[in-house]
Amino acid sequence: MLGLTIVALAFVDLRTEASLAPDLPAPLASRSDSNCDLYIVSGHDTDPFENHRFWDFRDLGDYVTSEPPSITPDQDEGMENVTSHYFSQPAFSDAWKIRNGIRNPESEVPMIYSAQNAYLSTDPDSGGTQTYLTLRTTRLQDFQSVVQLASRDENVLYASMRARMKIIPDDMDNGNVATGAVLGFFTYASDTQESDIEILTRDPTDTVSFANQPASPTTPGVSRKFQIPGGKNWTEWVDYRLDWLEGRSFWYMDDELLFQTTNSTPTEPSQLMLNLWSNGQSFSGRMRLNREVYVGVQWIETVFNLGNVPDESNGQTRCSVDSVATKGVPELIQSSDVSPLAVSTAVRALGIAVLSFIILT
Repeated sequence: MLGLTIVALAFVDLRTEASLAPDLPAPLASRSDSNCDLYIVSGHDTDPFENHRFWDFRDLGDYVTSEPPSITPDQDEGMENVTSHYFSQPAFSDAWKIRNGIRNPESEVPMIYSAQNAYLSTDPDSGGTQTYLTLRTTRLQDFQSVVQLASRDENVLYASMRARMKIIPDDMDNGNVATGAVLGFFTYASDTQESDIEILTRDPTDTVSFANQPASPTTPGVSRKFQIPGGKNWTEWVDYRLDWLEGRSFWYMDDELLFQTTNSTPTEPSQLMLNLWSNGQSFSGRMRLNREVYVGVQWIETVFNLGNVPDESNGQTRCSVDSVATKGVPELIQSSDVSPLAVSTAVRALGIAVLSFIILT
């Protein structure tokens, strides 16, 4: 991600895909929670967030299709269609774009984004009862076929972003994972305004990288590697969390705070992104020809504020997104039936009454 220059890049318009099946009911959670005005996150004292979103990929059996074919050498423009009608449903497509097109043709292994690398799969470990989102990257002779989801909101200014993910071993590699790929879950405004969770498949399977990219040539970034708690590997389901706050960044795995810093924390409105890529250069390493890496995603959850957007809530009802009974369903922690307008009106009325009493006496 750092040092990558976009040369030609487009987006699949998920909302106007006409070649897919008729409409199916979208089981995705709504874009907002009508009973909550503000959202509280655990772990530190911070102002509440104004928006909450949850995308649950675990119960989408009606949308699962067969695994799309791997990208071929002839598919070198990245213009493939989305793989499931689910990605055209407003609950997903109003929030996310699946990138397509060419990026970094000058790199050792040019990257081409394709929507064919994002699809829904049945989880074999669930006995066929659950599903997940699959991301895929493939190394071909002349390019690397990659995948990226980018939020349609481009002015996110501070967020807590979470996802349950794992890297899936490949039978072609005898149950191992091909080296040379990078899984990224991050905020992005520019190469100097970026905060990352990254898994490098060339690293040990228990190691994850956290980073804020350099804010300027004179302000170094910060990058640290940590082991996943509980003796787990990234081939197992792990909850990853990045809290981007004003002047501070926090990283968690499986609800355990592992790292925090004030160094090079982004300050500019950004997008939220999830990608799987390799460009053959020193950071990612180079994947072997015809090898593939797969990632499973059970859910994504975000709470965030938007820059330059006024808060239209009355701020009375606050909900927690952590330690809840049902993942993705915030729970009430503070409520009031008295709105600020009602309080203001009552105060004005009391003032008038007091003034009238003084005048009359």
